[in-house]
Formats: sequence, C-alpha cells, structure tokens
Amino acid sequence: MSDAMVQQLFTQGSLFDLQAVIDYGQSVINVAQELAKVLTDNRPLSTKTVSSQMNRYFLGTAASGAWQWKDAYEAVEVAQILYLRQKGYKLLLEPPLTVLLELEKLVALCPTQTRRSEESVKLQQFSTPLPLAYLVAKAGFIQATDLVVA
Repeated sequence: MSDAMVQQLFTQGSLFDLQAVIDYGQSVINVAQELAKVLTDNRPLSTKTVSSQMNRYFLGTAASGAWQWKDAYEAVEVAQILYLRQKGYKLLLEPPLTVLLELEKLVALCPTQTRRSEESVKLQQFSTPLPLAYLVAKAGFIQATDLVVA
C-alpha cells in the first residue's frame, strides 16, 4: 500500500478500511493484467506504458499522489508472475540454465526499479530479482515435506 494511501486512511480515522485495501489490490491486478499482455507479446515494458496504466487504474498520476512508483513496480512484478503462470509449469521442468535464461529474458523486458523512496533505501527494502530468486529456490532444494518460514 502506498504511503499516500496509508496517510489517507490515517486521516480518515481508520487504518483498516477494507474497501480501500481491496480497491488498491484490484488496481494493482488490473494494471498487472494489462502489462502481462505486453510481456506475452515479447515487447518491452516502457516506463511510459507502466505509468499510463497506473494513471488509468489509480485514477490519477504519481505527481498527484494517486500512486507511487513502488506501486508500479509491484504491478510489474505481478505481471511477471501472470506471464509465468501463462507459460505453465512446463518451464520449470526444463534444465535450470534454460529456466534461468527465460527468466533473464523476461526481466530484461521490464523497467528497472530505479525510483525508490528514501525510506525504502534506508530500510533496504528491495525486491529480489526473479532470476536470483529462482537460483536461491533451486539451491535450497525445497521439498514438499519441508517447512518454509517466509
């Protein structure tokens, strides 16, 4: 949830405005679905495209406080997941190098997360790049019987 949304909820007197949380989540999913279409066509996602879709579904611009780039990057990450879900589990049955190259190709189509708030830099809140997350999961050799604490 963006800082602007948290501030808005705080000033309205409720930090648990369920409808605002649902609306936010739905907006992120809507943007992600639009962005996933671009990825499915193997076209690069420009920051202009991401910004345009964010403006559309958040009913305003980043400059007006309707959304933040942190929200946009979240939508891009969800779009990557939607893209991979569309590919199916067959991709994961490929040799690890093939999977890694496919993930790197996907990430290369997406904008880098260069716009960060001072708070996220201070707290070192950065997303793990998809290829690195795959390698960590592969190296961890997680089994169905393992208990994973996230």
